[in-house]
Amino acid sequence: MKIKTYRKGYVGERELVYKLYEKGYMVLRSPRSGRISLPTPDIIAIKKGKIFVIECKSRKSGFKIYDTQINQLKEWVDKADAKAFIAWKIPREGWKFIPLEEIIKNEGNVGKEICNRVGLDFDVAFD
Repeated sequence: MKIKTYRKGYVGERELVYKLYEKGYMVLRSPRSGRISLPTPDIIAIKKGKIFVIECKSRKSGFKIYDTQINQLKEWVDKADAKAFIAWKIPREGWKFIPLEEIIKNEGNVGKEICNRVGLDFDVAFD
């Protein structure tokens, strides 16, 4: 089961990397990003001085972003002036991008309600 979950996440991240590249961003994917002790998001995207750090999730239903991941993304925001998103790939709906500040306000909980309220479509998040 673990391998299937990893593959689903990898495929989703890879898809997003190519979408960002096609939109003109330079993109770096960090394989196994949570496995080292440094703050490493799943994806880093840069275009004309704008830096985005993205933690990706491919899930059918809601989930929790734990303090460790939140703090790592906050470090990128603070030190690199990056914009941080949680990217949620919802089956048969596509990608939604939830700003980190909204995740923090919601105590790390991510579900359809917050996604519908503050989630951004790809073209809105990455103009």
